Amino acid sequence: MKHNLQFERILFELNKGNNIILSDNDNRYNILFTATEAINEDTINFHKNFSKSFPNLLLSPERCKTLNIKTDYCCSIIINSKWTQNQIYNLAFGNNMENNLKLNGVIEEKSKLINLILKILKKGKLLPSCIFSIIKHSLNFQVEQLALKNKIFFFNMLELEELFEVKKSDVEIIVKAKLPIKKTKNAEIIVFKYNNEPKEYFCIIIGKINEKKSSNSVPTVRIHSQCVTGDIFQSMKCDCGEQLDKSLDLMVNNGEGIIVYLPQEGRNIGLTNKIRAYKLQEDGLDTVDANFTLGFRDDERSYDVAVAILKKLNLKKINLITNNPNKIQKLNEEGLKVVKVVKLKIKPNKINKNYIYTKKNRSNHIFD
Repeated sequence: MKHNLQFERILFELNKGNNIILSDNDNRYNILFTATEAINEDTINFHKNFSKSFPNLLLSPERCKTLNIKTDYCCSIIINSKWTQNQIYNLAFGNNMENNLKLNGVIEEKSKLINLILKILKKGKLLPSCIFSIIKHSLNFQVEQLALKNKIFFFNMLELEELFEVKKSDVEIIVKAKLPIKKTKNAEIIVFKYNNEPKEYFCIIIGKINEKKSSNSVPTVRIHSQCVTGDIFQSMKCDCGEQLDKSLDLMVNNGEGIIVYLPQEGRNIGLTNKIRAYKLQEDGLDTVDANFTLGFRDDERSYDVAVAILKKLNLKKINLITNNPNKIQKLNEEGLKVVKVVKLKIKPNKINKNYIYTKKNRSNHIFD
């Protein structure tokens, strides 16, 4: 719980546009960083004066490729003091780059500290870019005292690495209750806690799981990532709401099924960034390139929580409702056998036909 509280404090500071100091395990290498999307007119000068070094702009591997910077890693670019705030924004996550903006001092970034910063930004649903500078002072100073004096939140990377480590899933059932819905009265909701995270996870069970207690009884499962615009408001830009609706119909008709509902809005980039991607799509980009432009992978989702939930329900084999082969592969790798794949046939509309085309041709989703 301590780590979760620290992380919430870090996100609070970053969203306010405040600076954070991150130190390596020996406190020998210290970085001052600020979320790029929250910078103000004083940010660059503060970095210069505080760190005694040139501030850099950190970009994710996906954003680097969008800018035709050849690297498989993060990269950083020395910030020109003449750049305006808008120019920095456009370089970090804009779609229209200025042709006359010279990029000097492009550096591949492979350090654990830099990668941890990128993970923090993504986990906090911030755009994966920051302004950072290496703190250069005499060797006899204490970085904690410097941070305290300047009212800057300081933390050591060891304190947060556990948040991102692959570890044994700890899933606890918190509460169960009947949940009659319009499609069927025979439904139940189960709420889970996962690794003491503050997020709420749940599943909806239609009918009974393995009611016949037969080894041949394999439940039908839909692992559905949250889509507020599609699931609630029936957005015509995607097929998420239709997938959820058809999955429920199939389960009700069969008398059994499980919906595992994951809080992974916008393929896990968050609602704000999803709407930013929508805006880029209005400018002509497809869903994949819109995510890349913002600095994200085309799909940031994971299914470890879903697997842990299904295992908590004592399931080892499932029939999976999906068109996504990556989801099938991830579940099998996690030790949950997908016996049968049930594909969903969604008829494209005039608005989402390019979205469906992109899912099929760039994300390898199967619709046949």
